[in-house]
Order: sequence, then C-alpha cells, then structure tokens
Amino acid sequence: MPTPALQTALIAGKVLAWREAGEGDALVLLHGIGGSSESWEEQLDQLSDRYRVIAWDMPGYGGSDGFDSSAPTVDDYANSLMALLGVLAVEKVHVLGQSIAALVAARFCVRNPDRIKSYIFAHGLTGLGGLDDEAREIAKNGRLEVFKTLGPKRFAREKGPAIMSSSVSEVAREKAVSIMAKVNPAGFCQAVDMLSTADLFEDTTSIIAPALVLCGADDPIAPEPVCRSVEAALPNAQFRLLPGVGHYSATENPPLFNKIISSYLGGVS
Repeated sequence: MPTPALQTALIAGKVLAWREAGEGDALVLLHGIGGSSESWEEQLDQLSDRYRVIAWDMPGYGGSDGFDSSAPTVDDYANSLMALLGVLAVEKVHVLGQSIAALVAARFCVRNPDRIKSYIFAHGLTGLGGLDDEAREIAKNGRLEVFKTLGPKRFAREKGPAIMSSSVSEVAREKAVSIMAKVNPAGFCQAVDMLSTADLFEDTTSIIAPALVLCGADDPIAPEPVCRSVEAALPNAQFRLLPGVGHYSATENPPLFNKIISSYLGGVS
C-alpha cells in the first residue's frame, strides 16, 4: 500500500498534519524527535487492516506548524493532540509514544483517562524535569549545541546510525536517517525545550489504563534499566524486550514491531 497522503487541518490558527489508514479502534502513533508521520509507513500499511491508524506530524515537524512560544511544555503538545483528535471525531484511543513522544502520550493519558484504551511506551524518554536546574540546563544545551553545530543533515548522518542496532539493514538505516535529515530546526529546538521540563514519572502512577513498555535490546538512548523503571512505575504494565533493535524498532524491524503491537492490542481491545 502506498504511504497515505498527508492531510492537514487548521486548528486555532495553526496547521496540524497527519496520515491515516484503516477503520476500527483508533491507534494513534506519535513519532520521536528525529521522526515524522513518515516514520510509521509500515505500521500504516500493516496495522490498518484492523485499526484506524493515525500518525501525526508533531507540532514543528513535517507539515505541522510549530508553537508561537519558544519554550512549549508537554501540556502544549498534549493540547495539540487533543485538538487533532477532536477534529477527527476520535473518542477512545490506543496511544503509542516513541522516544520523546512517550512524554506527550503519557500526559494525554493523564488528562483524558476515560478516553484511553491503552498506553504504549516505545523506547521512550523520561524527560529532564527531575534533574536540578544546573544539570537540566547542561543536558538541554548540550543537545541543542550538537544539533545547531551539525545541522539536520549531518546530525542525521552522524547520530542516526549510532542509536540503531549495528545489525539493522542498510535499507532501514537509510530510511530512518533520511527522515531525520528533514527535521525542522525550530521544531527540534522546541521539542528539546519540552523535554527539558517534562518528567514522565510525574504521570506514570496516574495512568491506570493497560500499558506496554517496549525496549530495544540495543538501544543506547532508552536502555533496559530505564525502561524497567518505567514498567515498575506504571500500575498496569507489561514489558517486552525486542532483540536486535535499537531506538527505532518500528523502522528497524517492522514485522517484529507490528507483531508485538498486534498481539498486545488484541488482548486489550
């Protein structure tokens, strides 16, 4: 199936973009800081036989406008997601957040508990909000400096392969790198600002819906100890360790990723 066309809506003066395919229960896919709705090509194809799969371009990414504020919060991103799902007339959702988007998905769950069928933490980040002010600024500025020094294309080429498994195919590696190379610098900087103030563990104990924690065995960004700590903090979570993948399992090994997601959702739908 060809990748679904990008759709857009004007919401409160801002363009939000998404792709979707299929019918049934809504499965909302939120990409990470180096992704876009294009990151979910295989999921839009393979999971749409059973679900209405919705993959957005996070504000500041792809076809979506960024925020007016230079320092948006996780609530701002969650509000944008709520607005988009309102336009799409989606009531109850399975929500999957990959990498930085795990923070957005978690906040959305906390603010909309009656609308959540399940929460999936896919190689997620837990945020810098739990650090002291000095450590948080150092971590934030370090991320921004590297990106600004290298620029999107060089950043993607140098940093992308390093967070994937060494065993990933060249095709999958190039796909992830090519998507990362398109990242809008302003959107990236806003996402880092959100990461710097967010703390996943402020939200985890309030997520009572069924949850799944996915961890790539070769992921240097969200390693197993971090993912295990998230599993322990969620009241109703399962844990799956995915062998032979790093931070982008949906791209690195789509058949494995899709099989695990399908099996999990089949048990909670």
